[in-house]
Amino acid sequence: MQKVLFFAVLMSFPISTFCQTVTLEMLEKSTDPKNELLKEYEAYTASDGYTYKVGEEITTGVPSSNKTFAFLTSELGIVGGNPMLAAAWSGYKMQIKKISVDRNKKRGATVSMRCYLSGIGGILVKFESALTSGEIVGLGMTRDKALSEIKKAKELLELELITQTEFDSIKSECIKYIK
Repeated sequence: MQKVLFFAVLMSFPISTFCQTVTLEMLEKSTDPKNELLKEYEAYTASDGYTYKVGEEITTGVPSSNKTFAFLTSELGIVGGNPMLAAAWSGYKMQIKKISVDRNKKRGATVSMRCYLSGIGGILVKFESALTSGEIVGLGMTRDKALSEIKKAKELLELELITQTEFDSIKSECIKYIK
């Protein structure tokens, strides 16, 4: 009986702890997302290098069109109304409630987040598209932040407050975001 119980616990352990964080790299490398990727996750490491977690807040940026957000959709509007989120909702914080992987034969696997925005309710976010278009304010490293970090490090190097090795390390870390 103890062996059976031990085996049952051992077999359930990898399933419950397997991959609670999904990454952009995992999505891109997946050859069979339907079978390789779970449907829901606790966290997502995005293209900006930041790991967004369920329960954290993210901020709406500016719509990619003049009047409405393209990658943020009101769940109430999907049911029976206008699902498009108006530009007036720029700069508002919303809480991440759920992170999931959507699968599509043409687009492959993508990450969607269900968020709660006070005053509207549920918002569906097509995350990478929203992040790269500026509809979501990223919490990780952006091109501008990376350039700023390198410039600051260059000033510190010129003032002899850091070594060339420290500068090179900062530069090599930031350069990948400047493409």
